[in-house]
Amino acid sequence: MSAVPASGGSGELVLLGAGCTGTGATGREGLAALAVRAGWRVRTLTPPTGGGDGGWTARLTGFLAAPDSPDRMVLVAEGRACGAVFALADRHPERAAAVVALAPEPPAADVPPPGLACPVLVLPGRDDESGRAVERFLGELRRGPAEEGRPVGHRGLSPADLHDPSVMRRFAGAGPVHRLASPGSVPTWVVTGYEAARAVLDDPGLRGDTATTAGYRPQPRESAALHPGDADTITVGADEHGRLRGLVERHLTPRWVDSLVPRLRRVTDGLLDALPRDREVDLVAAFAVPLPVAALCELLGVPEPDRPYLADWLVRRVPTPPPAAHEDVDAYLGGLVTERRKRPADDLLGRMCDALRDEDVIAAARLLLVSGARPTTTLLGNGVAALLADRDRWRLLTGDPDAVAGPATEELLRHVTPYPVGFARRVVAPVDTAGVRIPAGHRVLASLTAANHDPTVCPGEHDGPDPGRAPYPHASFGHGPHACLGAGFARAVVRTALGTLARRFPGLDLAPGVRELHYRRSRVRYLLALPVVLGPEHRA
Repeated sequence: MSAVPASGGSGELVLLGAGCTGTGATGREGLAALAVRAGWRVRTLTPPTGGGDGGWTARLTGFLAAPDSPDRMVLVAEGRACGAVFALADRHPERAAAVVALAPEPPAADVPPPGLACPVLVLPGRDDESGRAVERFLGELRRGPAEEGRPVGHRGLSPADLHDPSVMRRFAGAGPVHRLASPGSVPTWVVTGYEAARAVLDDPGLRGDTATTAGYRPQPRESAALHPGDADTITVGADEHGRLRGLVERHLTPRWVDSLVPRLRRVTDGLLDALPRDREVDLVAAFAVPLPVAALCELLGVPEPDRPYLADWLVRRVPTPPPAAHEDVDAYLGGLVTERRKRPADDLLGRMCDALRDEDVIAAARLLLVSGARPTTTLLGNGVAALLADRDRWRLLTGDPDAVAGPATEELLRHVTPYPVGFARRVVAPVDTAGVRIPAGHRVLASLTAANHDPTVCPGEHDGPDPGRAPYPHASFGHGPHACLGAGFARAVVRTALGTLARRFPGLDLAPGVRELHYRRSRVRYLLALPVVLGPEHRA
């Protein structure tokens, strides 16, 4: 096990809120004193004029942009500052090491947004007991897990780091296995090497486990490493998952996927036809989100009038715990299956209906829908943004879309890594992973981001994707029994989208004035918006 040098400012604590300027256990002096005792450097931000969430948001934005702002910080907020701090931790998890919220206002603000990657402590009051709870929390954060031989000036891997590509790429070069610093949780190890990650994903001695590392997602009533709504597709037993995979893969053959490409082009062109030419457009909302849904509907044979319903279900309803999330869509899919049995069609539902029970067709279709939409959206949005960040990359694609779209898709799969971290596995019996002995009862995560930047597999890699080179191997579709069952179809969708977009709008660029793009980091790191101008259109 090894570590990498810490970045600057990782031991800073920032106090925000009116109560933090007072006295007592949770006033400024009390909190500052206990933070110093726990080993933290302390800064304070005074309340903005007029108060309110908006004022605190502006104050925090300015603070982050300041040259002396710490790279990593613990944010301790009170009252109306809590909402702004939660938003900052959600939008910039690479900066927020942890959040403490004291007496949030309004009361509804006491629930952090789902998907925060850092540890969170929420306390309803500001009494002495709250002060002691804060001190214990800060002390645990500062200590982290005991690791023999950790070099002075080095740090371990924190939960928030798992969603920071720049950090995980550094860890990829510092050894294949690392201990996760998650105080008070089940001991967890992160595998960062390419071969080691593939071995973990395919190891029958490791079982899927959604009740995972508390520090990775500590919010109440939520699994630690589970994106809500994914439980039924990921944690299903290996035998059942394999059975469902077989039902789909038997019919979703490479030859049939190739035959769908003309239909994918029509869907892609239809969405591009609808984009406004005379003003900036959000390419995520207008293209990256609807295209995968439309492509999946085309694959399954969902009628055009019904597609908005499935799009709404995928975008809004899936992030609720099953089975409630799926009752209505199962009824809808059941109706389609009944229709296919009466009137056969050459789509995936029709093909599966030939030999399968209704409940198997419904389960397989739902599995494909849930697992296929968000990662493809993420790859399109994040991938186009990465290409536009360097005009030379975009010009490589626009120069010969037919030849470059395929390699560009593989390079973006590796660079973007839509699912940064594989789902946690519980160690049933002690295992040796890349020379590290991991005891039974511990948990193991595979960092697909780090595996995709393993210097032993990707030598001489530059900072960004290079669509002009032969693609390096990647683990973005996973490996083993839970590997992505729709990988070939996802590749076809993205390859078609990139080629068509580059061919029709070679002058595509970020909208004027865009200085920063904002990402949401839950289990899926995705771009919230991509403001672009299309430029002159070229039609063949």
